[in-house]
Amino acid sequence: MKGYIHYIKGHKGSEKQANESLKSFLQNGWDVSLREGITPDTLDEKEFDYPLIKGGRLSIMKKNGEEKYFIKKSCLSNQIRLWRECVKINTPLVFIEHDAICLLPYDRPFDEVICFNLEYAFLPPTVLSIYPRLRDYSVPSSISPKPFPEDYPLTYPKNNTYEGSKLIPGTAAYGVTPKGARKLLIAAEKYGLEQSDYFINTSNVNIEYVTPSPVKFNITNLNTSHGWNKK
Repeated sequence: MKGYIHYIKGHKGSEKQANESLKSFLQNGWDVSLREGITPDTLDEKEFDYPLIKGGRLSIMKKNGEEKYFIKKSCLSNQIRLWRECVKINTPLVFIEHDAICLLPYDRPFDEVICFNLEYAFLPPTVLSIYPRLRDYSVPSSISPKPFPEDYPLTYPKNNTYEGSKLIPGTAAYGVTPKGARKLLIAAEKYGLEQSDYFINTSNVNIEYVTPSPVKFNITNLNTSHGWNKK
């Protein structure tokens, strides 16, 4: 599958992990390349001028004047850019973060969005692993793409149109079809933007998964979505 590994230019840890990620994907036959990610320093909000969903994490961050708003908006903007490209070239694309490590090839079709790392999403070193209800969740086997199970534990917690929707467990590695990308872009205009892993939810798009998961995480979590030392 064709996709892009996003990294922070000038961040030694991010660049190192991105190259490790690239090597692992190429070894498993994926058509991927490195892509410099949008950061708060390079973010052009006019290019991604969508409303924010009321009561969402992103809107609360902006209202409170948090620096993290620009980090989270940059993360989401990287994905919007990929969704637009996916629609333009009419080909499925894979969004990959610098700490994703590929384990297996993948060539099966999927509907709209597919999570490639579900078996590892709730385990260390991820942030989600601190919650016992997530860490102890047993992912049902599914060799072919299958929608998230009914008992899937990660849901949208805010009081708006997304409430109760199943959330993608982070955006380390997922595929999107032109159909899925169109639905996400329409949702951005209709409902407004939210933090990336809150915005990719089952109210907006059908999310599937497969096992064994073809992607896991680098053993070191740089946690750059919460900020980093630029020095």
